[in-house]
Amino acid sequence: MAGLGFDDLLQQAEQLTTTLDGGTELPRVQRNFQQLLDAGQRLCSKSNFGQDDAQIKASLLLSAQGKDVPKVSDRLKSLTPAQSFEPLETVCDTDIESFLKNERENAILAVVEEQKQKTYAEVEKRHWQTRLNAWEKEKQQILNKLIGNDGTMNFSQELTEQMSVSYYRSSVDTTSNPGSNMDSWELAYARQVHMYNDRIIEGGLPLNLSELCKNAAEKMKDKNLFSVWKMVNYLTDVAAGVGQFPSILAQRTSKSVLVAFIAQARKFLEDNYVEYMLNTVYARPHIAQRGGVPGTLNLVKSFLKVQPTHNLMQGYDDGEIDGIPLWAVIFYCLRCGDLDAAVDVAKQNEHIIPEFYTWIQEYAHNNGRKLSSASANKMKIQYKRSVSGSADPYKIAVYCIIGHCDVTDVHTEVAKRAEDYLWIKLSQVEVTDKPYADDLLTLYRLQTLLVDEYGESHFNAASNPLLYFQILMLTCQFEQAIEFLSRFEALRCHAVHIALALNVQEFLLTPLSLHAKMLTCDPVDNSACTIIKKLNLCRLIMMYTRKFELTDPREALNYFYFLRNVKSEGQSLLAHCTSELVRETGEFEMLLGKLNPDGSRKPGVIDKYCSKDKEQLRKLISKVAADTEAKGLHEDAVHLHDLCGNHDQTLTLLNRLLSMVISSSDDSHPDRSRLKHLSLSIAERYRNHAVETSQLLRSTFHLLLDLVSFFDLYHANRVEQALDVMRELQILPSSTEQVHSKVTAFKLYSDDIRQNIANILLATMNLLVRQCKVQQNLNKSVVTKTGDSVFANARQYARALITFAGMLPYHLPGDATARLVQLEVQLN
Repeated sequence: MAGLGFDDLLQQAEQLTTTLDGGTELPRVQRNFQQLLDAGQRLCSKSNFGQDDAQIKASLLLSAQGKDVPKVSDRLKSLTPAQSFEPLETVCDTDIESFLKNERENAILAVVEEQKQKTYAEVEKRHWQTRLNAWEKEKQQILNKLIGNDGTMNFSQELTEQMSVSYYRSSVDTTSNPGSNMDSWELAYARQVHMYNDRIIEGGLPLNLSELCKNAAEKMKDKNLFSVWKMVNYLTDVAAGVGQFPSILAQRTSKSVLVAFIAQARKFLEDNYVEYMLNTVYARPHIAQRGGVPGTLNLVKSFLKVQPTHNLMQGYDDGEIDGIPLWAVIFYCLRCGDLDAAVDVAKQNEHIIPEFYTWIQEYAHNNGRKLSSASANKMKIQYKRSVSGSADPYKIAVYCIIGHCDVTDVHTEVAKRAEDYLWIKLSQVEVTDKPYADDLLTLYRLQTLLVDEYGESHFNAASNPLLYFQILMLTCQFEQAIEFLSRFEALRCHAVHIALALNVQEFLLTPLSLHAKMLTCDPVDNSACTIIKKLNLCRLIMMYTRKFELTDPREALNYFYFLRNVKSEGQSLLAHCTSELVRETGEFEMLLGKLNPDGSRKPGVIDKYCSKDKEQLRKLISKVAADTEAKGLHEDAVHLHDLCGNHDQTLTLLNRLLSMVISSSDDSHPDRSRLKHLSLSIAERYRNHAVETSQLLRSTFHLLLDLVSFFDLYHANRVEQALDVMRELQILPSSTEQVHSKVTAFKLYSDDIRQNIANILLATMNLLVRQCKVQQNLNKSVVTKTGDSVFANARQYARALITFAGMLPYHLPGDATARLVQLEVQLN
């Protein structure tokens, strides 16, 4: 063909044209290019390649399984009515074959329809169950983050202006500690908690946390809260321990323990009333005329002179003592808790009340303050016959207290305050397994009466929350009392520390689930003796510390230490809270410590709580490191893994971080310089101290550091030094003979190296181009053989890089390959 001229080609073309024209019956069609293009597009639009291709593939698949495609298609067409899964219509009864066939198909369709409905129902059920579970978890997280919120979405009520400013303030008083979110009360409590924890950590006998908090209240000079802590001290002074019972629940439902709680509550009210009487007498000494005679009887007489009771008396027949009604003196002796004084008064008037003297003597000498059945029955008979209709309210009250005569009477003329009413009821209450026994005021009935029938509105709890709190506490409803007090933001710190004081004494009931509401009631734990509810102490502590954990992380850790024995996901809740605290505050070094350049560790705040168990400390820091890594804070996680001795994980994260920045320059990537210095310091320390790590991780780490040095030289335009570093690393082939061996070696590199191979190839190729340009500029002035050898070596190097890139078992970006080819062309 090369020897043919234009004339010969023209002759052959004419012969081909003649051949087409001759001997054919088809008409000759003449079209230009546009007409041919339009015809082709019309033909293309008429054919559905995707559908035909799908049908062909389906036919091949069914044929490979031995299915006859035409027959299958016919059978499917015959079942067309079944697409809606509706029963087929019945046929004539005489057509047995068609009838049976129809019934069979109807049965099949019914089964399919039933299964379809079951599937839809199951899918919908699981869908909503999943959605509800997800919402429940989200709701719990929101509740945990809301300060001032209880478990039932009952937000704290606004405090009225009538409340005392001393402990009902809404603003934070930080004058004693500027820069802190803790007010003076919270700081005072925190100091006591710090003292308590220090004694526990030192291994000494634990201090009385309730006593410590009472001392704090005394220093704050708040009488109301001092009285609250005095009450808590009385209640925690019950001689009971969980060691005698299988559980705290068994202890709290024990009759003996409940009786002891009631006795302590009654004693608290009696001692408080003695103080009240003394203050009243000392306030008006000229009227009281107490003199120098000590004793309860003289105090009662002086008190009744200051607050006379004659206005309550329309008439009395049982005499008087020094002008004071007899029954009033006996009542107030009982109110002060001095039974011996009441017995002396009855003895002096035995000639007037002989039977009562016998009963009160028996009542006083019984440790349980309870009459025998015979005496109680006699006293109740006498009460119904003569005493119930008496005009003396004190006589009625005394009979009801000692003989438990009428437990429904509220004694409004005698019980002038809520404390008086509660003392009378506690004097009548009995602990029994029959909560609604006739003629008995059981503890269960009293608790139900105060909470369900009277409730918060009756006691005006919103305006005077401490009163309602004391009523709940004194009736052995500790959990409800603390939950109620915690609703008020200004009183939450007191509720938290009261809960801690009860918890360390093992008197507080807590739920098993950490995600439970603030106050829960499990029907399984019901008791006939008392109402049982559980307080989520963990949530209460975390809700309380969230206010100041960012500004006072040390104090927050002190409270988290109380959660050290609570397990969550197999780990101590202390570790979970510490992990969150470290991540929220960012105070890694202050809380967890740091490593010095010589490899020694500088202790952190957390060391105080793990001083006796280094393995526990390591696990705690490891937990924080894992959580920090899961949150995506990889650089912080590097420090933490290194701190707890997880050297392999330290190198793993460092390799991951370095691989993302090695090809950049320090100026273009702000994190590169910091990561480089961190990696170099760790590498030097690991080498000096011979730290054992995985060989693969260590080799990858050092190779990445070398690549960092290579790219530093590359960006600094130090061509020869950068090329020398790359030759020493032996990652890339410098000749075609090395390509196969380098490709094989490339397979052994980790992904941290392989994902940067495109940047390494481009940087090396750019260096070769720069080297040739520099040499070319030198050759313009002086022609040397060295210049020719530089060009030859660069071309050989570039050809090897192109071949290496093409043989890599790794997908390179398309623009990288194109760029490599362009740079290689510049060398020719």
